[in-house]
Amino acid sequence: MSFPTGMKITLALATALFATAVFAADPPKPAPAPDPAAEKLDKLVKDALPVCSVETKITTNDMQHKLPPNFTSKVYKIESERQSCEGMYVAILSAQGGFYLGVPWFLDDVEAKTIEARLKEFTWKNMQQNYEPVVDRTKTRDNLYRVVMNQTTERGKFPLEGEVDQDAKFFFLGHFNPATESAASIRLKAFAPYLPVSPTKGASNPAVTVIEFSDFECPSCKHAAHYLDPILEKHGDQVRYIRYDLPLINAHPWAFTAAVAGRAIYKQKPEVFWDFKQQIYSNQSQLSAFTIDDFCRNFAQDHELDLAKYDADIASAELQSQIMKGAATALSGDIRATPSYLVNGVLVDPGEEGKTLDSYVAGLLKK
Repeated sequence: MSFPTGMKITLALATALFATAVFAADPPKPAPAPDPAAEKLDKLVKDALPVCSVETKITTNDMQHKLPPNFTSKVYKIESERQSCEGMYVAILSAQGGFYLGVPWFLDDVEAKTIEARLKEFTWKNMQQNYEPVVDRTKTRDNLYRVVMNQTTERGKFPLEGEVDQDAKFFFLGHFNPATESAASIRLKAFAPYLPVSPTKGASNPAVTVIEFSDFECPSCKHAAHYLDPILEKHGDQVRYIRYDLPLINAHPWAFTAAVAGRAIYKQKPEVFWDFKQQIYSNQSQLSAFTIDDFCRNFAQDHELDLAKYDADIASAELQSQIMKGAATALSGDIRATPSYLVNGVLVDPGEEGKTLDSYVAGLLKK
């Protein structure tokens, strides 16, 4: 899978601007004496990383930034021929039993005084994006404050979630989760509110559930649009496919409009949605922010939908907010690119033409 310009998730990539500050300048150090906390981090990171279709090289290093004293941390760099498997992460284990994997934002150079002002200044200075942070000053298990970073867009609020230390020196996009829970279980819990309203087909009582995070304006998503077809043809009575809308609003001007239209169509005629998906991808290169509304409404009319209901649904603030919150939850949950695939909660690199995804699902069904 290739990732054209603008395809990788913009805010997650923005953290990479600061990732160089995470890694020590020296080359990786020789393996130290066994450290139970470090060994536990290694196991947790392995559990959370994608299942890759090719070999990966993992190197570790120490953090240059000093974290709060209740944190044990290690930096992981994953190198691979597959871009969907590459990444840089900070893994943190708290003394209270929390685990975090991501790239923190370092707020050292921010001059503002309050937590809200420091976060607001940081995002504007480094990302040229305006966020309104809302901080809950109730301490978490790990002695942090929960934060919602609201970005105001023309489509409404985009609410990214994270946690910040009490001195506002670090912001962690996403959350610390119990180290005793698997990454798969944590992901499925986070996305659970958005799955019942997402387009779904396949088994009603599945052994395997595949969630595809996708964007209608994404060329890589268009290329991968058929990956689930052979899987459902072979295992449709055991596999459920859920298409999870992840429109990259900053990069793709009409992706959100298409997502809203798709949901409106799915609400009326679920079976027609899959034709809509195919038609969007077939016409992707000809569509634009100026033509997408007419294209979608004409599709609804051609497929004999109730147009009054369709118009009401695409204008629904609730439906639009639902998609925005779902997309923000995916980004906060470290879904870094479209398309991405969760198989029973495990991140899986689909491989060339979806072959690894196919074989991974088949392997689960044989167990």
